[in-house]
Amino acid sequence: METKDNEAKEVKNAEKEQTKTEKVTKEGSMSRVWAFIKEEHKFENWLLFALALILLVLSLYILLAGIGNAMGDDATVNTFADTFFDISLSGWGIFNKPWKVILISSIIVVVSLGSIVYCIWPVCVPSFKELKFVTWTDKKTLFANSLTVISFIVFLTVLFYLFNLALAPLLNLIFGA
Repeated sequence: METKDNEAKEVKNAEKEQTKTEKVTKEGSMSRVWAFIKEEHKFENWLLFALALILLVLSLYILLAGIGNAMGDDATVNTFADTFFDISLSGWGIFNKPWKVILISSIIVVVSLGSIVYCIWPVCVPSFKELKFVTWTDKKTLFANSLTVISFIVFLTVLFYLFNLALAPLLNLIFGA
């Protein structure tokens, strides 16, 4: 009887160990996948950024074509978006109404903007941290430096204007304008 009880306990313990092992393995693989996702991959980020920009431009063209179709523009006035990106001509049922085209292209615009922000964010985070260490000049120094730059720009503008007045007749004589 004790042998059967011991065997039953051993079977239960083995099942518990196997369940724990499977759970740890699943968690371990999930944590490895999550670690890979969180890891920075520069080439993939640049690729995602480029694709997101292309997707944004195309979806904006499709959105403009959808808005043009929804507003009932004349057939004689064809814009670039209406000519090349009129997705309602694809024959797909999901694009048979202008409001569907506008809705889907708006969703794509939001997704592409989110992808662009996702790609740019790692670049911006260190910049935000560095802004905490920036020291700004006082108003007196800022005013003096601004006045110096503006006066130099005015001086160069007057100088080039005078050169233009002096050299214009000579250049007209040489090139015969």
